[in-house]
Order: sequence, then C-alpha cells, then structure tokens
Amino acid sequence: MEKDLIYSVEDDINISDLIKYTLEEAGFEIKCFSNGNDMLEALKMQTPNLILLDIMLPDIDGTEILKIIRTDYSYLPIKVIMLTAKSSEINIVMGLNAGADDYMPKPFSVLELIARVKANLRKKNTTIEMEEMTFGEIKIIIRKRAVFVNNNQVALTQKEFDLLKLLVENAESIVSRETMFEEVWGKENAMETRTIDMHIKSIRQKLNLQKENIITVRGMGYKLTENKEIQEKEIQEIE
Repeated sequence: MEKDLIYSVEDDINISDLIKYTLEEAGFEIKCFSNGNDMLEALKMQTPNLILLDIMLPDIDGTEILKIIRTDYSYLPIKVIMLTAKSSEINIVMGLNAGADDYMPKPFSVLELIARVKANLRKKNTTIEMEEMTFGEIKIIIRKRAVFVNNNQVALTQKEFDLLKLLVENAESIVSRETMFEEVWGKENAMETRTIDMHIKSIRQKLNLQKENIITVRGMGYKLTENKEIQEKEIQEIE
C-alpha cells in the first residue's frame, strides 16, 4: 500500500529530525525542508498529501507560503497544518483564514502530531473541483482550465486548451478540422487550415508526450492516440 507523502518545512534541525522520525515510525513518507523556497520547488515536481508548515522561516513567512499554495496550487488537494510558536488567538485565526486546515502550537507532543496528521488526511476535501478528464499521461481539470502531463502543469493558451480538451474528449477518434473550427473558434471554414496546424504543433511541443501522440490523419484531421504503431502513409506530420 502506497504511503501518504508529507512535506515538513521547519528550520530548527532538532524539531525537524523529531518530526521526521515520528512520522516515519507512524508509517508515513516524509521529506524535510529548512526553508520555504526549497519546498515550493519540490512542490512543482511532486504533490504531497499534507504539509507541516512552520511560520517563522528564514526566507519566506509561512503564512505567505500558505497563500502561494492556496493560490497557485488551489487545484491540488493538499492539507496544511501550521506548526508554530506563535500560539496567540490572532495568529491562529490568521493562519486558518489563509487556508490552513489545522494549527498546532509549539511545543507539541508527538502523539498529538500523529493524531492531527491522521485526522486531517481522513477529511474529505470539499474545495477541489472534481470534474476532470484523463487520457494516459494527460490530465485536464476543466474548471481551472489546467493541464498536467505526469503531474507537471503545462501552460497552454486558451485556444490550445480548448483544442486539447476536444481531442481528449474524442480520444482514439479522428477530429476533423471543420469540427475544430466550429467547437473552438465558433465558426466553420472561416479561417485558414494552417491556423489549426500551428496550434497543434505548439500543443505537441508543450506537452512533449512520451507515450501518447497527436497524429495528423491526412485529409481528415487529428487524433489523440496511445497507438504508436501508426503506418506512415496514414500520417502527415506538420513540421
């Protein structure tokens, strides 16, 4: 069974080591960071289930890090527990208002830490938009208009997003250029065919797919497929 991944952001080495030992013994996978910037870089590559976040950090205030998580990564169901010596009511309220799921003042007991982590991981996330589409490496979160390849976000333009969504909706089927014009631009035969070709070329480059492929079916349109064994006579790549 896959372990829940936890990120701990704590600049006090003694507390960091205690958190790491405690949670590993409780059966969690944990990665520790001594500053916020390193954690935010790691967040671009791998999504934890929960983040233990100190407020007093050497580079970025923990509350600011929390705001970044809740703004730039709002589509990810990450639980955040604030761990801090700032235990006054106003600091607790500020942390919760900024999007923290829970708040633990220092010093804390290791048993309470484990209990709080487990309790927060059991909570259902009601803020994440669940409407999404997947095909192989590709995941699209529709309401957020966000695209991921192997959990790495890819920045697409509005038209590129709409074209990719159309291809994923019709995966393994040919989507004609006429359909693309009508569905994405809202017009039929009102633009040059080359417009679609260039958009598809850009999508291919940005996605950089290793398993799936967007192929060009000569005289017909495009197909998003997992089948790499397509005969060359059926494909006319746009270079």
